[in-house]
Amino acid sequence: CSSSPFNDKTLISITPNTSHLNPNPLACRFHASQFGEQESNKYVEAYAVGRNIRMSANKARRVIDQIRGRKYDETLMVLELMPYRACEAILKIVFSAGANASNNLGLSKGSLVISKAEVNEGKTMKRVKPVARGRAIQIKKRTCHITITVKGLPSESVVEAKPA
Repeated sequence: CSSSPFNDKTLISITPNTSHLNPNPLACRFHASQFGEQESNKYVEAYAVGRNIRMSANKARRVIDQIRGRKYDETLMVLELMPYRACEAILKIVFSAGANASNNLGLSKGSLVISKAEVNEGKTMKRVKPVARGRAIQIKKRTCHITITVKGLPSESVVEAKPA
């Protein structure tokens, strides 16, 4: 597990002595101090991804830029009050990331902070619209992928793994 691409996240291994036996890097989690990492990196992270959301990445980015670095509770309030259509989809993803942190990692939602929030372009659906003089123009219906990562301090009971 220690050679997985998720080394910067702290939800990777079951226990220190069996981490090399677990092929699935997301099946478990660890506390940073178990593997000799610095104590300053003792936050654990949980994330949620929304894929193929039917809106332009630029329109979603203007909302994501407002919530990056905020507390979880404050983020929910800000998203409910903003007038953009992207807020509804982002609110669902933030709820999901908070639920992942509380259910899978045992973190309290009051201590969570939005550590990473990113928007990437998804597939573009191309449609044809007939116009004057027998011509046709292409309409691009854009999609995006939104990733929200929350971090918080773990309780001491987070070290043991959940049964599968």
